[in-house]
Amino acid sequence: MSTQHLNIVRWQEGQGFLLRPGRAPKQLDAESLSLPEQTCLALPSDAVRSLTVAVAPEEIKHLGQALPFMLEESLVEDVASLHFAHSPLNDDLHAVAIVQRSVMQAWQDSLPEALRETPWVSEALCLPWSPGQCTVVFEAGGALVRWGEAEGARIDLALLSALLISLQTLSVVIAYGQDQESAMSMVPEPIQPLVQWRQGGLSEALLLADAGSLGPDLRQGAFAPQLPFKRWWHVWQRVAIVLAIAVSLKTAVSVADYEMLKAEDLRLRQAIQESYRRINPRGQVVDVEKQLNRQLAEFGAGAQTRAFTPVLVEILSAAAAVEGVALTSVNFSGGRDARINLSAPDFQSVEKLRDQLVTRSLSAELENSNARQDGVMARLRVEI
Repeated sequence: MSTQHLNIVRWQEGQGFLLRPGRAPKQLDAESLSLPEQTCLALPSDAVRSLTVAVAPEEIKHLGQALPFMLEESLVEDVASLHFAHSPLNDDLHAVAIVQRSVMQAWQDSLPEALRETPWVSEALCLPWSPGQCTVVFEAGGALVRWGEAEGARIDLALLSALLISLQTLSVVIAYGQDQESAMSMVPEPIQPLVQWRQGGLSEALLLADAGSLGPDLRQGAFAPQLPFKRWWHVWQRVAIVLAIAVSLKTAVSVADYEMLKAEDLRLRQAIQESYRRINPRGQVVDVEKQLNRQLAEFGAGAQTRAFTPVLVEILSAAAAVEGVALTSVNFSGGRDARINLSAPDFQSVEKLRDQLVTRSLSAELENSNARQDGVMARLRVEI
């Protein structure tokens, strides 16, 4: 058994008492609550019923929803008014804790925030236990008993005898209390030889308690822990306020910039439209840039890759370099090529002209040619 010391807080009538192993109970101050490590909230076992339930492997996935229906016949209360918590013990067995929803809600409303963040367990399951063992803590008005891995309760002293007799596999009873003679009178005679008496109470029993076998945490389902927003707000309040102010200022600056850019955009659009109207005062204006580009393309300004005048100079220079060639016409309609009509003494002269154009980085193709008595008439297509 692990002997890692366990600290518990007992909550009674709106008051919290910290029990550390071997020490006297210490009342907690709710305003400045500081808890040691390995601390859990031990809730009254007379309000929490603890038991073990056999669960088939295929039922584990939906056990949270199935538990009320699995245990409905064994419970007197309406299952709708009960809260069920569970945790696995092994592959086929689960520990189950049952408590009234109204009681859970009352605890949740009355507890300080620090105690809401610690595990909630039945106080009986905080007692030490091992197979074949029953642990009993005698207290005023009753006894705290744990007789199984997930089974324990607070019972009236008059019922203790019947409980101990009903435990079939009992081999030892560890009893804690202040008055041994009075306590032993509550134990039936067949069980008395099994009793090992230890002077003390719950805090002394915690010296042997196992922090890893506390049973299911009651904070499940609708009562599962929530994020501590209130505590975070106290820590980050100033930062959040400064951040909110910064965001507000940034938003205001962004809105001002947007309005300024919007006005500037409007002025630019008006200037563009005015420039367009100076070029084309007629017609409807929808998209100035697209309309102007389309209209310029119709005049060839968007299609030209080279200026026509320098190209014409190159064509005339090439024709002058070939003897006997005379240009009759040069046709250009704003596209990417020009047509040249010419006369030459023979076909060799036409080919010489094509070679001259190629040397001047102009691509020329012969479209047609006709032989006549005085020479050849031909037409070339020159790519600009």
